Amino acid sequence: MPLMGIEKLYVAKQTTDTIAGMTFTTPQYFKNVQELSIKPKTNSAKAYAENRLVDQATQFDSADISMSRYDMSSAERAFVLGQSLTATGGTVSADSDTPPFIALLYKSPIKVNGVLGYRYGVIYKTMFEPPDEDMKTLEGKPDLSEVPKLSGTAQPTEWSFQDGNKTKHPWEYHVDTTDPNCPEDIDDWWFDSVAMPSLTAINALELSSSTPSDSATAIALDTKPTLTFNNGIADYSNVLLLNVTDGVLVANTMELNDTGKILTITPSANLVVQKTYQIVVQGVKDVYGQSLGTQLIRFTTVDA
Repeated sequence: MPLMGIEKLYVAKQTTDTIAGMTFTTPQYFKNVQELSIKPKTNSAKAYAENRLVDQATQFDSADISMSRYDMSSAERAFVLGQSLTATGGTVSADSDTPPFIALLYKSPIKVNGVLGYRYGVIYKTMFEPPDEDMKTLEGKPDLSEVPKLSGTAQPTEWSFQDGNKTKHPWEYHVDTTDPNCPEDIDDWWFDSVAMPSLTAINALELSSSTPSDSATAIALDTKPTLTFNNGIADYSNVLLLNVTDGVLVANTMELNDTGKILTITPSANLVVQKTYQIVVQGVKDVYGQSLGTQLIRFTTVDA
């Protein structure tokens, strides 16, 4: 999905980060943001055997973060870089400056499947470095390109959460308004405080219903059986439709609907009168990697 610029940027100082949780100051608005850049870095390892790649692993290391703003006040510079304000205005840069960890909250327009929306994001635990500053003589025309740009590094937090049997330390969190689970009023509260992710409980994969149902009779010959699951499906390649009476496979095509939860089985030709058919639901996996045990659904077509 394309990101279409950036509209708002807020920053908050991270005051604590422990296994018990994180705390932050109230986010403050940094107006006139021009660019926010997020570049994750990973460490990868590959294993080769028999003259080919047989295994690999990738682990997040950190992310390079940069932000450009049309202007930046002395107070904002001191806040982000840990510098000192002076009585006569401005800031003092010193060898003992200690930049704090900063959380950045942003709002960016996006476009998903032709639908316009917004991405609301937060980058945790970022430490910025003093910026390079270039002053160049004008060459016959105004130049407004030399704007303050801060670069830093975002790292995983000490705070963690459990995702299944894994302990994860987050560094970034975002939600798109095109996501059906996104709160409708997100713009009213997103910048009030630094959002902490809470995971959705994942239900065990189940076959919620089928049409026809098991043991159904007098099913029309032009029927297109459907299977409805409670989770989105990632793999249904081993699902079969059998003519049990004649002991043959029925040629068909299968397609998931937009939700990924309803699988429609379309036979290549009409079913045969007064035959028993069986849908073999096997090898089905959902988008969370969960597998469904084999289930059988039998039905009989109409009489002549």
